[in-house]
Parts: sequence; C-alpha cells; structure tokens
Amino acid sequence: MEALDQLTAEQRATLEDYLAVTGQNDLEIAIIALEQHSWQLEANTLFPLTFRQAITGRSTRTGPSRPPSDPTSVAARFLREYEESYGTVHPNFYAGGYSAALNKAKDDLKFFVVYLHSDEHDETDRFCRETLADSELLSYLRNNNTLVWGGNVKETEGFQVATTLQTVRYPFIGVIALSQPTAGSSATKMVLIDRIEGPSTAEQIIQRLTQQTTRHSAALNRLRSERRERELARELRQQQDDAYEQSLRADREKARKQKEAQEAAERQRLEEERIKAEKEAEVERKARHVKFLFENLPDEPPASEGGCARLSFKLWNGERVIRRFRGTEPVENIYVFIETIEFREDGSKADSSLKGEEYVGYEHEYDFVLISPFPRKKVTDRQKLIKDEPALWPSASLVVELVGEEDDDEQEE
Repeated sequence: MEALDQLTAEQRATLEDYLAVTGQNDLEIAIIALEQHSWQLEANTLFPLTFRQAITGRSTRTGPSRPPSDPTSVAARFLREYEESYGTVHPNFYAGGYSAALNKAKDDLKFFVVYLHSDEHDETDRFCRETLADSELLSYLRNNNTLVWGGNVKETEGFQVATTLQTVRYPFIGVIALSQPTAGSSATKMVLIDRIEGPSTAEQIIQRLTQQTTRHSAALNRLRSERRERELARELRQQQDDAYEQSLRADREKARKQKEAQEAAERQRLEEERIKAEKEAEVERKARHVKFLFENLPDEPPASEGGCARLSFKLWNGERVIRRFRGTEPVENIYVFIETIEFREDGSKADSSLKGEEYVGYEHEYDFVLISPFPRKKVTDRQKLIKDEPALWPSASLVVELVGEEDDDEQEE
C-alpha cells in the first residue's frame, strides 16, 4: 500500500498501536483518523462513542443498573461479589475507584490493566473461573509492575469506564501505560495501548501483555530512571538543606551560648565592680569618719590639770602608749584615741590630705577591745564617763586586743 510506505517508523508504530486498541482492520480509515488527530494515539483511543460506532458498526453496552456510589465501596462490593461467584483465586484487584487506580499506576510508573466485567455475557463465567484464575497469568501480573483494577459495568463507574474505553465486547481487558512527553509538551499521559475484547485464554493475554511491556518498557524505564534521578536530586537538596539548617541551628546555638556567656561575664564584671566600688566607698567612708573623730578628739590635758586619769596601753603590736584623759570624757574618747593612733606622731596630730567627714547614720565599728588584765575585764560601755569606770579610774594599764584574738583568748581560758 502506497500510503503505508510513506509513513515514518514512529508513525508505523503508532498505527500498530491504534489498530490493536481499536480493532480496526481498514488501514486507510485508520491512517485518516490518525492524521486528523496529528498522530496522537491517546486522542484517537478516547474518541467519542459515535465515532467508534461508525467504525465498528456495533455496540453492545447498556446503561448501569445501579445508582452512583462511593468508588471505594463499589470496589469492595465488586470484589465480594466476584469471590462469591468465582472464588478467591484472581488478580489482586485495586481496592479503590478507577481514577484512584489510574493515578496510582501513573505515580508508581506501572502498567495499568483494566478488567471490565459484564454478567450478561456467556463468556464471562468461564473467563473468570479459568483465565483470570490461571496461575501463570497471576504470576505474570504480580512480577511485571502491573496494577489491576476491576469493575462491573452494571455499576455507574464501571459503565463510565466502559464508555471512556469504547468497550464493545466482553470480557474486556484494557492495558494503559504512561506515554513519553510529546513535542512541545513536557507532560506525560496515561494512554490505552492495547485492548483484549471477548473470550481469551491466559496464554493469549500473557502474550499480548508481553508484547506491550516489551514495546513500552524502555520508555517506562527511562521515566523510572528520570524519576529516580529527580528523587535523588531532591533527596540531595533536602540533605543539603537539612545540613545547612543544622549548621544554622548550630551557629545560632553557638552564638546564643556565646552571647549568654558574654552577658554572664559582663554581669559578673559589673557585679564585681559594684562590690569593689562599695568596698572602696566603705573604706573611704570609714577613713573619713575616723579622720573626723581624730580631728574632733579633745587634746590631751596638761600634767598640771587635776581630775584626769592616766592610762597606759599595750597595743596589738607590742608598742606601749601613755595618755591622760579628763575624767569627764566618755570612754568613747579612749576608743577614738586608739582608733586614730595612726594619725599621730609623738602624741601630736599628724598632717594628712584626707578630709574628715561625719556621715549621718553611720555607725563606726571598732575592730579591737580594751581589756583590763587584773582582774580581766572588758571595757565596752563607751557611753560611760571615765571617772565612773573603776577599771579606768584614776589610772590603769590596758591591753588593746583585736577582736579575733580576744575571742581566741577567751576560748583558751
């Protein structure tokens, strides 16, 4: 045939698929139909019902006998009724609707085998009991990336699928696979690549499936390879993103800890500075107050003045000091004299650049105590007048003991 000789190898393959799908025997009509649809096989396998009837001249389908229902429930009912009639040895029918099964096969890059069941046809019973229960066919379906969906044309969904696939004879087996993207489009489509209508043996079905899987496996393998590459690339990007995010989290955590450490160090530094400043201020306040006490301590009365007590002191460093105090002075003045001993040279006031200052509310604490040794007695009532303290009047020898040493001496006693 001249028209056939003018076809390219790709067009010849498309023509063969078209003839297998439609059952058309007239090459001229088939070529005209394909040319009208730009040699797009899918467009010609899903053409309107009237066009299909015009070619084949027959249609045996009738409308569904059951109202529409949930696809999953319909699938469960189909399986239950099938097993009640033909037993449990059968293909592993997909437990869901046709659209879900189609999408599942597309996502998993599997061949999609559609079985349309009609109770009205005499060949159906034998086909289900023998052909669909054949062990070799079941093994083939399990081992060749095949997803099987079954539907009864008495159900609305089964009838719609039969209409879409242009079914004219039963039992019906349709084979659908993912097509390669066409020129000008990157999208892939699920297309009907073969149809087996009427009674057939398991061997015949295996032969037809083998032919189609051989023809289309290369394309599916390419798609699987491309998908694996995309998945690997996506996984790699995800790993890189995860590693980057983990690195960011680690950096943020490191920065947070570093900031916390810096803030803690700064708080500690400020606290130490505050404590140091307070201590320095306390030391200065004490020094100024002591200088104030020194500046306001009455001078030692002359030897010719009566009514005075002569007191001898043994300091903590072993040094001895003698001084006279008026009997009307408080014992506090004796403590002030000892506390300000560092400001004196040869019993007179020494020069100092430190300015004395009295602080309101400040209570000066002496770190020593006056002890009268025989009998041992602490002289601690600093408000008492000297003349009223028997341990001091009219004369006395006193020991100046630091507070810590004085406590130790008491414990030893």
